[in-house]
Amino acid sequence: MMVRCPTCGNSFEWDPRARHLPFCSPRCQLSDLHKWMNHEIGLPHHATDDEEESELPPPDVVREWRFEEEDEL
Repeated sequence: MMVRCPTCGNSFEWDPRARHLPFCSPRCQLSDLHKWMNHEIGLPHHATDDEEESELPPPDVVREWRFEEEDEL
């Protein structure tokens, strides 16, 4: 069965044993992961009644991750 790669659009033969499916190659798989991690692509999200759009940070905000150190005993 021939399918299209969601990253590059090339057609390739579906092989259920391939570890990089649904992509045509490991390179396309990693390219897609890179886009996800950089928030270039994602799942569509619609705010519910409990959420307001203003509560969400703008997409261009740089997030800093900090770990709080536990007090030593």
